Amino acid sequence: MTVTGVVVAGGRSTRFGEGEKALAELGGQSMLRRVTEVLAAVADRVVVNCRPDQQERFAASLAGVDTSVRFALDERPDEGPLAGLRTALSVVETDLAVVLACDMPLADPDLLRRLIDDAAGVDAAVPRQPGGPEPLHAVYRVEPTRAAADAALSAGERSFRGALDRLDVRYVDAPDTRQWRRSLTSVDSAERLRELAAAFEDR
Repeated sequence: MTVTGVVVAGGRSTRFGEGEKALAELGGQSMLRRVTEVLAAVADRVVVNCRPDQQERFAASLAGVDTSVRFALDERPDEGPLAGLRTALSVVETDLAVVLACDMPLADPDLLRRLIDDAAGVDAAVPRQPGGPEPLHAVYRVEPTRAAADAALSAGERSFRGALDRLDVRYVDAPDTRQWRRSLTSVDSAERLRELAAAFEDR
């Protein structure tokens, strides 16, 4: 089975403050590079979705990564992560896509492999926490997800719920373990990044 990794990285990151969130460093590497390397461990190639103005800096950050990287650029930026995923899927040539947000640098390859297995026979395998599903740490069957995203966006539904409601989704309840907590950690603020950086230094 061939699988493509997808990084959704086109957002403006307004909650993060100054600078490009995807390029913020954790343990000496950009979060974008960390997420790309995680995906490279479980996928045959990686597609990075971003805005045209981000591509040059992102490519520089990914120089030397040991996988094939292709960029899928948002023609209409700032339409939200579902639109970003739809843009990325337009260039994916495999049946399955493993999707991560660019701000999930602690994603665990073993858990992603489990989600790939969980996607057998359904359109998507999506972890779920008490607060809801995690659609940007998930596995999707490409063709039905493209169609669902198109339908949702055409209906004016920009949230992931609009696409998920149109798919046969296997929700995987994430147990409250350190492995899952780390893997699902999203760095949505500079303060959160500083907390994680301090943990890296302590190790």
